[in-house]
Amino acid sequence: MAIQNTTSSMFKNISDFVNSNTKQLCVLFSFFLLLIGLFFAHKLWVAQRERAAQYDFSVLMTEYETILQEKNPEWSTLLEKFEKNYEKHSHSSLLPYYLGYKVKILLHQDKRDEALTVLNSAIADMVGSPIIALYEMERALIQLDSENDEEQNNGLQALKTLAFDTHNMFRDGAQYYLGNYYWAHDDIDQAREVWQKLVDEQRDEKMAPSPWAQQVQEQLALTVV
Repeated sequence: MAIQNTTSSMFKNISDFVNSNTKQLCVLFSFFLLLIGLFFAHKLWVAQRERAAQYDFSVLMTEYETILQEKNPEWSTLLEKFEKNYEKHSHSSLLPYYLGYKVKILLHQDKRDEALTVLNSAIADMVGSPIIALYEMERALIQLDSENDEEQNNGLQALKTLAFDTHNMFRDGAQYYLGNYYWAHDDIDQAREVWQKLVDEQRDEKMAPSPWAQQVQEQLALTVV
């Protein structure tokens, strides 16, 4: 009986509290619903923004591939389009990819220093990104083509770091290019050592075999040991 009285008293207190604070509770509930609505509206806006960025990027990619086949490509016009879309989609997750194509275009224009500047800026903004190693590898390859000995050495050391980094998801590409560097400089033993390691590491890969490993095997007739 005492328990029933206690329960009845508790519900009465709750009822009295709700009745006396109805206005405040309605405000809080409305505010909560508003927050939920704003959250989903923001998610929808972000999704639409990304779709727009993806569409524009796919159009520019197609245009890039088309221009590659032309005898007198208008790289400056295409570069301007990439830059405009970069500004237009300045909050998109695709920004690194826009910059990647900007670098490609600058290299086609023989603007190597500008390409490196863009890459350095992109890499600085990509700390922690899983694809940063791809851009670091591109930078290393550009540096290796430099006529400056110090810059060449910087590129070589960067490429070695990427090739030996077991956490680098683009390690196979770095291994291929490092071996290719040794091969081009008549250091065949070093090239074979790096490439053999690439092939051996790929021997159990069935789902997504590395195209670099296949190319190396065809080049040197290497076999998995």
